[in-house]
Amino acid sequence: MSTSDALAASDTPEAVRPPVAPVTQPVPTPLHDSGWIAGVEAGPPAPPAPPFSPAPEGPATPPVPSGRPSAPLRASGVAVALVAALLGGVVGGAVGSALSGSGSTAASPAAAPVVSGVADSDSEQLTAVAAAVQPSVVSIAVSGALGSGEGSGIILDSEGTILTNNHVVEAAASGGSLTVRLSDGTEAPATILGRDPESDLAVIKAQGLSGLTPATLGSSADVQVGDTVLAIGSPLGLEGSVTSGIVSALNRTVDVSGGSLDGAIQTDAAINPGNSGGALVDTQGRVIGVNSAIATLGSAFGGQSGSIGLGFAIPIDAARVVAEQLAEGQVPERAVLGVGVADASGTGAYLQSVTPGSAAAQAGLAAGDLVTTFDETTISSAADLVSAVRSSQPGETVAVTYVRDGSEATVSVTLGVSGG
Repeated sequence: MSTSDALAASDTPEAVRPPVAPVTQPVPTPLHDSGWIAGVEAGPPAPPAPPFSPAPEGPATPPVPSGRPSAPLRASGVAVALVAALLGGVVGGAVGSALSGSGSTAASPAAAPVVSGVADSDSEQLTAVAAAVQPSVVSIAVSGALGSGEGSGIILDSEGTILTNNHVVEAAASGGSLTVRLSDGTEAPATILGRDPESDLAVIKAQGLSGLTPATLGSSADVQVGDTVLAIGSPLGLEGSVTSGIVSALNRTVDVSGGSLDGAIQTDAAINPGNSGGALVDTQGRVIGVNSAIATLGSAFGGQSGSIGLGFAIPIDAARVVAEQLAEGQVPERAVLGVGVADASGTGAYLQSVTPGSAAAQAGLAAGDLVTTFDETTISSAADLVSAVRSSQPGETVAVTYVRDGSEATVSVTLGVSGG
């Protein structure tokens, strides 16, 4: 498989069907016909790699990754699907914060409070968190040529700027409509300020509202496996629903309908259609991720299952950067290495091509090199390298270790910029 640094694809939601008992051999059935994030192009097989021991074949369920990217989630009998559907289904929704400053709140005196040390028990603490965050969560009714549905969103500022998933609002992008419903029942029409299919994020603006309570943004860099989290959104149209769980793994790369979700936070908090884009918050009520996909079991009729305890969220640190640019009407900038890659016969990412003048070329990388580490993260496959690049910032300088003609070397690469 060869992969480019930035390939965008669109998604077409399917209807939600009633869940049925899984067949003996579950068939993966994504909720969309095609991918919503960077796609993968088929390429010729890689030539023999330099002498490396073949990577051992892993178990059906992928292990918890140790570095920034991880092996793609391709467990047998499990499909990873976007947590949204239209045409009588539900579309999910959003997470918000200040549009600038890591870990800060939106520029409003009415920002949602951070909850700390107010309870005598864990359950009381979570109750306080839910109460603090729910005023910052909205439902989004979507209507368009593909059908209608309902999702969620998180308030970014007091004037009604809201962050959500692209696949929540995409059906309304060409002549459709959006209606925002606050936790107190107030409704208002909304318009799309910007959307980015590759990151599956969008920013919308509710009309005629003021004095809203923006959410507080945390930092996904501080998240650890085992942390308690809450997922807040509108699963199956049930507004203001709250579920609890833990962070099960970090830095997942999961396949979703023709593309991949990179660097994802995995959680066992119950997430269902309609939660997509909803807020994943920590025990202080700070948003740490944007719920976007779940793993489901296949069914006899190709329908989707509900939560099986495998949900995936876009890290808020990445979402914040995209949200800032979308709110300003800009095309999001992305880090670019400038290579075409393929899986090696052993381990690592084989460079099939290097674009002249690219970041990789300027650092001295060449076609035929085998990349084994990127920014201190072990690279076991082409997907690992793609995930690592996408998780980096434009202009960031990283150390890349590679093997050429049996000799190992490390170079510093200043990543390029695309978009903007």
